[in-house]
Formats: sequence, structure tokens, C-alpha cells
Amino acid sequence: MTRLRLRKLRRDVWATRARIAMMVVAIAVSILAVGAFLSSRAILGREIERNYLETRPASATLHLPGGAGPAAVAAARAQPGVLDATARGSHVTRVKVDGGPERTLVLFAADPADPQRIATVRVEQGVLPPPVGGLLLERTALAYLGVRPGDSVLVYGADGGTVRVTVAGSVHDGGVAPAEQERTVYGYLSLAGLAALGGSVTPTDLKIVVGDGSGPSGDRATVERTAQRVAAALAARGVSVDRIDVPPPLRHPHQGQMVTVGFVLLAFGLTALLLSSVLVATMLGGMLTAQIRQIGAMKAVGAGTGQILAMYLTLAAFIAVVATALAVAPATLLGRLLAGQGGRLLNLDLGSRAVPAWVYAVEVGAGVGVPLLVALVPLLRGSRITVRAAIDDHGADAGSVGGTRAGRWLGRLRGAGRTQSMALRNMFRRRGRLALTLALLATAGSMFLTGLNTAAGWTALAADGIANRAYDLEIQLNRPVPADTLTGVARKVRGVVTAQAWSRQAITATAPAGVDVARVYPDDAHGSFTLLAPPADTTLIDPPLRAGRWLRPDDRNAVVLNTLVPAQHIPGAAVGDTVTLTVDGRATSWRVVGIISDFGSLATAYVTDREYAQVTGHAGEAGMLRIVTDRHDRQRRQAVLAQVEKALADNDIGIEQNIVIDELRAALDGHVLVLADALIAIAVVMGFVGLLGLASTMTTNVTERTREFAVMRAIGATNPAVRGVVTTEGVLIAALSIVLAVLAALPMTKVFGDFIGTRAFAQTLPMQFSGQALLLWTVVALAGAAAATSLAARRAAGLTVREALTTL
Repeated sequence: MTRLRLRKLRRDVWATRARIAMMVVAIAVSILAVGAFLSSRAILGREIERNYLETRPASATLHLPGGAGPAAVAAARAQPGVLDATARGSHVTRVKVDGGPERTLVLFAADPADPQRIATVRVEQGVLPPPVGGLLLERTALAYLGVRPGDSVLVYGADGGTVRVTVAGSVHDGGVAPAEQERTVYGYLSLAGLAALGGSVTPTDLKIVVGDGSGPSGDRATVERTAQRVAAALAARGVSVDRIDVPPPLRHPHQGQMVTVGFVLLAFGLTALLLSSVLVATMLGGMLTAQIRQIGAMKAVGAGTGQILAMYLTLAAFIAVVATALAVAPATLLGRLLAGQGGRLLNLDLGSRAVPAWVYAVEVGAGVGVPLLVALVPLLRGSRITVRAAIDDHGADAGSVGGTRAGRWLGRLRGAGRTQSMALRNMFRRRGRLALTLALLATAGSMFLTGLNTAAGWTALAADGIANRAYDLEIQLNRPVPADTLTGVARKVRGVVTAQAWSRQAITATAPAGVDVARVYPDDAHGSFTLLAPPADTTLIDPPLRAGRWLRPDDRNAVVLNTLVPAQHIPGAAVGDTVTLTVDGRATSWRVVGIISDFGSLATAYVTDREYAQVTGHAGEAGMLRIVTDRHDRQRRQAVLAQVEKALADNDIGIEQNIVIDELRAALDGHVLVLADALIAIAVVMGFVGLLGLASTMTTNVTERTREFAVMRAIGATNPAVRGVVTTEGVLIAALSIVLAVLAALPMTKVFGDFIGTRAFAQTLPMQFSGQALLLWTVVALAGAAAATSLAARRAAGLTVREALTTL
């Protein structure tokens, strides 16, 4: 490129420095969004896997009711495909701090001689296992309970009494979710310490790692075959195995939630890249428009098409390179910040926040490659323009709206003043540019609305899960008791309006051969499968039906499944199918009569109390109590719960877990918080990118109509009038884009909600169109349009007649 053309480029950059800066910022913001989303997704995806695998999770856990002694461990290790084995103990109870509410406590116990090669934790304070009388808490439980190492807590023993235990330190367990999110405390102690709380001194959980020379296996079928082989070998030695737990191999309990969040970040990151492309096309096309007459002049003195194209491509490359260079570092920083927030919400240690090289490659490719590719279209068209066409350019498409029937109709609109009429006509001068601008703003608006609508759908799903529960308290017992006794004790408590006893039992889908295999994780919650038998006339739940019907009192062998059962335990189960469930140690056949949405519950099968009694032989016994209180505020519920628990303890009825409906709502909100926050943050970025595009368009429109504004000023137009025409045009474009955004957001919300809802919770999200989101976007779009066009409007109003007429 000659020195003369380089000098022209330098002068062009300086003369249009405000517009160049706007283009750089617009491209940089888009690349910032893409880079941040991809960086955080890559970091979280890598770190959630690393955190979980560092715990060296067991591939399977075999439950041995007679105890897993050294001989059983040795027999398991001797089986082909078993890399290692160990024996552990576990127990579910409750814990509280003096004067505080009770919380569910899951205890994991190990022998001091355990080499800790399987299901390990990282000790942050103290030693593992702690001395008898002490326990280590998972680190997130400290803030949840409001305690520190050295404090004491009250742990409920098997007899219903409390034992004061010292918090001997803390650990990080990469295999469990934060305590506050799950409303569950995880504790770690010795087998002797567990025995002091009423648990078994003999470990009953035999944990094995399945794999080969390359490491642990991630194939479920391989794990299950090997676990069944171990169970058969133990049975041959007279050791019974009543259940095998095989959680999804090498997958964190919240891996599905993380995959969904990652998908959202990736989808919106790609959308931001699409917006960036449209924005580049709009802004570079506008830049070229401002140079049309100069191109004509250069061609008139001998410049060739290739020379002009090379000159403007150099300018486009300069803008793209500067924008990308400015965006890469902030994108990495923002991505790390987003990953850090996600890590806190998922209880991850981000050992490394390094961003993979492929993310930088995508950023550079998007920031430099996409603008140049998109720029080729307007630059080729502009560089090929003839001298006559360039000099004759007057800032409007051939046959533009001004001289058409539509233009005359717009000019005669009743109620529209001169300013509004001119703004309407000017909108359609460059129909291609108007289409690009509308596409940009409407895409940004539709993604903004879709993001907030989807977040509202998550909130509505959690709200529906609570609304479908017409009770205030749930108390799960550690052993079945007569239902009449249970309800009689509860109804005597002041503040109890209704008390219902439900039968409850952990179940599995019956294995065709061998020992039943459950999908539950070691926390005994994620992946669990429960059978509930409510009274026939219960009104305490009203679950929405997805298919079929609810139970009837006269049903025989009928079962209703919630949506998690077909997704996790009985793939493809549908209304009319016959399923086989192991209940109370026996295989039983049931006909599926309904599928329900039961958000807030884990995988659950519902049968009538009569059928439950007939199958199990435990007529009139219950394992759970659900209560309606006289008032429904948090304080009253907690007060009634304390009185009910005292009454049950006085009658030697042991409690395993209690759930207050407020606590359940907080737990449900915690599960969707990560995704909702991501959607809201992305929506804000989309809106900003769209408004930058509008600002660019209006600046271009003003530039190419410079002489027109001179004529307006020459015939008496005032500065406010000129500003009004430009600003009104921008606001009208924004208003039209809002309509298009709403029309696009409706199907997008449905499709997006169905997809990620099914992926995360095996059910679609309620279709929600947030009026607040629409109002917010309307205000942002209209006010942003006015602000975005203010600079162009001031420039138009500030032009003198002489400046305008001498502009080339």
C-alpha cells in the first residue's frame, strides 16, 4: 500500500474517531461476551470433573447387612476388574446448634486404619478420622450451621436423645453439594465415633472401584457386571448383599446441572457471536457509506477496485485487531470471575483457572476473522461502484419509500406531526440497513426476553413444586410405627390442624438377575428411589399430571410415577406399562396409571395405602408424618415442629429427618440459582450489544444525509427540530424491534425451556412470559435508543450549511 493511501487511512481514522471507537467497542463487547462465556464454561466443566475425580469415588457400593469385614474386602479385591475395595459406615440423623433449628446430618465413618484410597476428602482443619466425641464437617456446613472448629453441636442418637459432639475441623468433599443448597450437613468421623451415636460399629458398606490398567471405568454396564460378580462371590462365602448402589460413573451429583449451565453459556455465547457478525456488517457498511463520494473521486483519478478494496480491508483489519486485543484480557478475567461464582455455588475448588488455548483461538477467530469476512460483502460492493453512481449517491435506496405509495401513505398518517412523519419516511430510505438494524435489535431483545422468561420459568417451577404441597411440615421416621399412634400424638400438639401418616420405603427397580441395583449416590439422596403410600383421601398433595391419572381408592397394583423415575430408574416407563419394583425385599409388579410432575421430590412411586399394606404386610404402619399448621409463617412452623418433635420423642418415636416447607423452597431456589443468574447476566450483555448497533446505524444515517440536513437548516429548521427527527427515527426503530422481539421470544422461550428443563430435571419448564422483563426491555430499548442516537442527533444539529455543502 502506498504512502498516500496510508495517509488517507490515518486521516480517515482521525476524522471518524468517534465512529471508529464505537465500532471497536461494539466488536470488543461481543468478543468479551463470547470469551467470558466460553472461558467460564471451560473452567467449570474441567474443574467439576477434577474435583469429583480427586475424591476417587467408588464405582459401586454393596450393602452388607451382616457387616463388611476384612474377609469381604479381600474377596472383593480378588475379583477381576476390581481395582480397590474398602469398608465404610454411614448413618442419617439430625444435628442442631443450641437454640437453632434441626438439620439433616449424613455421617460417613471410616476405620482409623483405612488407607483412604476410595471416597476421600481433603482435610482443611483437624485430622481424619477425628477422635471419638468429635467430627469433621464439610466446609460449607460451618457457615450453614453458624459454627467454627472447636464449637459443639447436638447430634441425635438412635434412641432419640442428643449427644454433644465437638466440631474437630473441616474438610472439602468434592462429591457433595453445598450444605445450604441441599439443606443437609455432611459429617466425617470414625467407626467408634459413629457407634457412640448409636450407629453400627461394624461397617456395612463395601465400596469398590471398577476399572482396568487405564483407570476407573466410566461405563455403567461394566461397573454393574463387576459389582454383580463381587456380590456372587460374597454370596458363595455366606455373605449376603441386599443392594448395590451404582451412581452415574465418574459424574458429580450436579454434573447434569453443570452441563445444562454450560449449554446455556455456549448457546448464548454463540448468539453473542451472531450479534457481533450482524453488528460488524451494520457498522462497516455504514463506514463505507460515508466514503462513497470519496471512492468515486479516487476512481476518477485512476484508483483501481483492488487498491480501494485493499485499503478498506486494512482499515477493517485494524479495527478488528484492536477490538480483539482490547477484549481478550477482560474476557479472560470476567470468565474467571464467572467460574469462581459458579464454583462457590457448586462447592468446587478451582485449582486452576487457566483458560484453554481453544478459547483464545475462538476469540481471535471471532474477533478478527468474522469482521473481515462480513466486511467483504459491503467492501466489495463499495469498491466496485462506478464514478457516476458514487457521485449520484443521495443516501437512499433506488425506488425508496419516499416516492412510493407506501411513502406517500406514511406522509399522510393522521396524528403524526412533521417530525414523526419525516422520521417514519427516513426509516425506509435504506431498507437493507433497516433490516440489519431491526434484526440486531430484535435478536438482542428476543434473547433478553428469552433469558428472563426462562429464569421466570425456573422460579415458577419451584413455586409450583411448593404450591402443590398443601402441608407445612414433613417428618420422616427412622422406623415404621402404627399410623394411629403417630397421628394421635401429633394432633394433640397445639397449632396442628391436620396430621396424616404416610407409609414410606426406599425401593429399587427389580434386576432381571442378581442383586438389585440402585442409582443413588453415597449421600443417600441424589439418585434415590422412594415408594410413598398416602391415605386414599389425602388432600395434602395435588401434583400436575403429565399423563394418565391419579390413584383411586379401589386401584389394584396401580402406581403413579413422577417424571424422574422414567428418566433415572426405569427408562421409557409410560402409562399402561407394567413395572417391577423391589418393595420390602420382594419383587412386585405394578401397572403404571399416571406420570406426574413432582418438582422438589426425588424419584418417587405412589401407591395406595391399602395396596402398600397388602404387599408389605405392614398394615396400619407409617414411616412419615405430614402436618398442616394453623399459621403458615416460618416462625410458627418452626415452633410447631419443635413441639411435635418433643411429643414424638416422649413417645419413643425416632426421627430421621424433618423438612419445613420454607427450607424446601430455599433448597429448590438454590438449585436453579446458577442458571437464573447466568441467564440474567447474558440478557444484559445482549441488550447492550443491540443498542450499540442502533447507535452505529443512526450515526451512519446522519453521515450520509449531511447535505440534506444542510438544506433543512438553510430553509429554517431549528436545532431542536433536526435533533427531533434523528432521535424520533431511532426510537421508532427500537419500538418496531420490540414487537419483533416479542414475537420471536414466544417460541424461543418454549423451545429453550422444554430443552433445558428436560435436561436438568426431567420435565419441561412452565411457559412464562415475564411482564417485568417486557417492561424492562421496553424501557431499556426506547431510552437506550434515545441515548444511542443523541450523539448523532447533536452532530446533525451542529452542522453549519457551509460544512454540510463542502462535505465530500
